Amino acid sequence: MSSDDIDTSAVITESIDADLELVEDFQAGIDEAFDALALRYSDRLYNVVYRFLGQHEDAQDVVQETFVRAYRNLDSFEGKSKFYTWLYSIATNLARNALRDRGRKGRDQGVSLENLQDVAPNVAQVATQTNTRPDTLAAGNELAETLQTCIETLPEQNRMVFVLRTVDGLKYDEIAAVLDCPRGTVKSRLNQARVLLRDALQAQGLV
Repeated sequence: MSSDDIDTSAVITESIDADLELVEDFQAGIDEAFDALALRYSDRLYNVVYRFLGQHEDAQDVVQETFVRAYRNLDSFEGKSKFYTWLYSIATNLARNALRDRGRKGRDQGVSLENLQDVAPNVAQVATQTNTRPDTLAAGNELAETLQTCIETLPEQNRMVFVLRTVDGLKYDEIAAVLDCPRGTVKSRLNQARVLLRDALQAQGLV
């Protein structure tokens, strides 16, 4: 049985229900509900975006802008998709745009912390605390740095699938929903990413 087949439905359903309740509270005018959603997903979003972009400041920009856009658009969220896949869709689109902008004009500046404070002051504090922590790669760890460098050599579409699956542990169907592509495409891109990453690590003498 694959990890995607393991029955975690009760835990997942509980989390989805909790998200929906917070969304409904926010739509009813309780701003603190959005703060709770931000606390739930800040670390996860940052870890995914950091591994995709490879730079702390870029990842911080993307996470902050993700929350700004989510805050501004959550009133129109109808619950046709899961909240976290909706949120991840915003983040992954922004991350890919940041990567492309970096190639054209250097580091993308993204949204300012002041802008985040204007629309969601409590979330701004959460984002700052989360994204100024040491990242998940140990400072000065040459092996970890080499691994991250190899991840960054992956083509964009393969890299995003790889980090969503490997860093955040999303299931194939969840990744397909986030990226709006077929499940088979997710599996194909992930397999390609693993082959490419293994080749890159072999070139470094690490496998």
